[in-house]
Amino acid sequence: MCALSTEDGAKPLVSVVIPTCNRAGLLKRALDSVLGQTYKRLEIVVIDDASSDNTREVVLGFKDDRIRYLRHENNRGGSAARNTGVDAAKGTYIAFLDDDDEWLPEMTQKQLDALQGFEAVLCTCLVNGRSMAKRRPKAVITLEDLKRNPYAIGGTGVLMARAVIIKNLRFDEQLPIHQDWDLFIRIAQQCDIAYLNEPLLIYNEGQHDRITNKRTNMTPEQMEPYMKMLEKHKSFFGRSWYNRHIAGILLYGFFKHRPEKAKYLLYTVRRCGILAVLRVFARRAYQVAAKYD
Repeated sequence: MCALSTEDGAKPLVSVVIPTCNRAGLLKRALDSVLGQTYKRLEIVVIDDASSDNTREVVLGFKDDRIRYLRHENNRGGSAARNTGVDAAKGTYIAFLDDDDEWLPEMTQKQLDALQGFEAVLCTCLVNGRSMAKRRPKAVITLEDLKRNPYAIGGTGVLMARAVIIKNLRFDEQLPIHQDWDLFIRIAQQCDIAYLNEPLLIYNEGQHDRITNKRTNMTPEQMEPYMKMLEKHKSFFGRSWYNRHIAGILLYGFFKHRPEKAKYLLYTVRRCGILAVLRVFARRAYQVAAKYD
């Protein structure tokens, strides 16, 4: 376990990195949630990834000197925007919030408390009002736990870590999705990650423009680039978990949104094997049952 050095009697500065692009209407709510934190020693770094709406005016409309506004002149994607924020961050710790999500008021304080003895911490979130907290929580998240990926729900918004760790590892800008999961794995390869089994993030699964929503209209072949993170860590996952996660991506939204179900199912069986497909369906059935439990 990596030891956490103590601050010299002063409260540490926490840098909150918020990437955004053309979501001015949602961004204000996200910023309000950070400004409403019970822990006040924050800097908020907003990275505008070449928005064409009134994002700049929304950010500058907040009269709080803790907010810093940076802009990309060309759209570079969420990971590049986060890296720009990481480079600019001055805090001892760095946390992240997507522009369409919100923090509960005690998010920062509770994560800082959980970081004692650790370099990084993950909490959990609320999705459509439902808590993603675990029935049998662990105090520490290991690499073995991250093979299963129940901890990346909520994306990077559930993470806080020492700045030195994040600045060293950074986000992989070549990955179209699962940049959060990739980062969590690379952190866990260096240090144990504390787990705070409390929903402190409100994760927005709305129908606005999101990668996860776009995936429901893609052909199986168009989905292949979204496997890059799994390919990157293929040896880490091993054959069974690799195939299961590939099947999970291909079958995302299968029952509700896929118009050509037979085509998708046949492609996924050929790509991953029938066992991986059955495991994905069993997991989805369990999630539906738990939702109405």
